[in-house]
Amino acid sequence: MSADLPTTIREPVLVTGATGFIGSHLVARLADAGRSVRALVLPGDQIPSRWRAKVRSADQPAGVEVFRGDVADRSSVAAAMESVGTVVHLAAIVTDWGAEALHHRVTVEGTHNVLSRAAEEGARAVLVSSIVVYGNGLRKGACPEDRPFGAPLGPYSRSKQAQERLARALEKDSDLDLVIVRPANVFGPGSTPWVEELIHLLRKGGITLIGSGDFNAGLCHVDNLVDLLLLAAARKDARGGVFNVTDGSEVTWRQYVSDLARLAGTRPPRSAPWVLARPLATLCEQLWKWKLNSFARRPPITREAINLVGANHRLPIERARQELGYQPRIDYSRALAELAESLPR
Repeated sequence: MSADLPTTIREPVLVTGATGFIGSHLVARLADAGRSVRALVLPGDQIPSRWRAKVRSADQPAGVEVFRGDVADRSSVAAAMESVGTVVHLAAIVTDWGAEALHHRVTVEGTHNVLSRAAEEGARAVLVSSIVVYGNGLRKGACPEDRPFGAPLGPYSRSKQAQERLARALEKDSDLDLVIVRPANVFGPGSTPWVEELIHLLRKGGITLIGSGDFNAGLCHVDNLVDLLLLAAARKDARGGVFNVTDGSEVTWRQYVSDLARLAGTRPPRSAPWVLARPLATLCEQLWKWKLNSFARRPPITREAINLVGANHRLPIERARQELGYQPRIDYSRALAELAESLPR
């Protein structure tokens, strides 16, 4: 059962990256509540089944209004954002591999197009960043929202740091109504990196843990994240804020991956010590870049990935609790039950 939506969200609400894992949940929540919602969708993307029946048509004038286009294309953004009240900006290259130019074009330049237009429209802009902006700081201690960025470890963290810096500059120069949200490791049925890819690795007998794995996994259920995004969109006093978002649980990497293996009926997780994983990741990246010259297929291990899976995620969410009224409502046992129902028998 979905939580009630805040009544103060300015409409229409545009969701970029609407066909992605998080975006499809957010659009569905808004559409189910009867809100005026727009979805910016890449030309070749299929409409997710979660909200396909609610797409506007000649026979159904209410529902989700779909705009086809790319955030890196200014004309696409301008058409989708005309007279919007709120934009939740999710579109980005979300992978720990790939060409720097692609990450920059979509994640950074696309953000400039979306947020500069939001400023022109006077819209609330909720920028969905990531905890990867803390870089190697994730392994060095607690990461409250005011902690400076750490050293980035790949194109994803570099582009996300650049995205936030750009957003702050636009906020200062154009009076942008901005809220930044930093999700941790978002999971739930259909999650590619934290469910499907982990299960694939487990079945192959690949490395899924770094060290003992007995440290906080920083899990964030997708429905809890959607709750916070809606609060960030609705609260006037959230303007200018930056918010971490997790489930607030103490579930460890070992516990989560072991539970996932049990649900999927695979072999138990294998681990690699940090002192071995880091040079192995560096070597793999160099081989893929210099010898294979390939960004089409990611290496089996990257520095970005081991920085996440090898970190004890100390990500306070007190600010979100106190300033937004955020209360994670999907706990770990319920999340596991959902996963169990969704996995193939």
